[in-house]
Amino acid sequence: MVQISQTEDDIKISIELNRLVTRKPDVVLLPQYLKFNNPPIFFERHLAQEIDEMASFCRIFKNEARIVLVKKEKGVWPEMFQKLDKEALLKKRLEIADLIVERNKQRDQQAMERYENKRRAEISKEIKRETEMRDRVKQFQDNARREALVVDVRKETSTKSVSPPLHAPYQQPPAPTAAARLSTPLTRPPMTAVRGSGRISVSFTNEHKRVTPKRESQTDIQMAFAAAGKPTDPSMKSPMDTLDE
Repeated sequence: MVQISQTEDDIKISIELNRLVTRKPDVVLLPQYLKFNNPPIFFERHLAQEIDEMASFCRIFKNEARIVLVKKEKGVWPEMFQKLDKEALLKKRLEIADLIVERNKQRDQQAMERYENKRRAEISKEIKRETEMRDRVKQFQDNARREALVVDVRKETSTKSVSPPLHAPYQQPPAPTAAARLSTPLTRPPMTAVRGSGRISVSFTNEHKRVTPKRESQTDIQMAFAAAGKPTDPSMKSPMDTLDE
């Protein structure tokens, strides 16, 4: 079942689809030709006037297909389709077949041009990325080389400078030169001299001698006491005699 309606701007065609059909339909839209092929459904018409094939479109829904033909010139067409006999229809089909082949070639060429343009854009982007990476590597190498030169200049200036004496008081270092200002080294006070290795002689004398007193158990002194009365030795007195006196 096909339903056709028109306005001043376009022509709308609704084609009912068979639910058993699952393949993609073949739709051809030309300035004066329309074909919708989805077996067993086949709809073909030759238009009375021209349409804008680029603005026209076809949408496929679950139960129907809707075709919208946008008119080049606004207005209501008294006759939308041409009435042709068999010979004229056969001749028109041959012309349409050649036109379809030519249009397909043009579309393929346009698709190829779009693909080539896209490929060129990707190649240009890749070249630009590699160029930027190469420039970054070169800049890093230049910076590393510059830092190495600065370090060499700093070493030369440090070797040429006169070192202060070992025991001299700390003095403020001189102002750095223009080459050494890029990277000023950390200055430290001079270190004292390191004591050398040698031998120390030690001698002992017997002048300082201390005698350790003997214990009571080591003494042999014996005191004589009398059993009664005074001791036999008059020089030795007992504590009691001292009290009597």
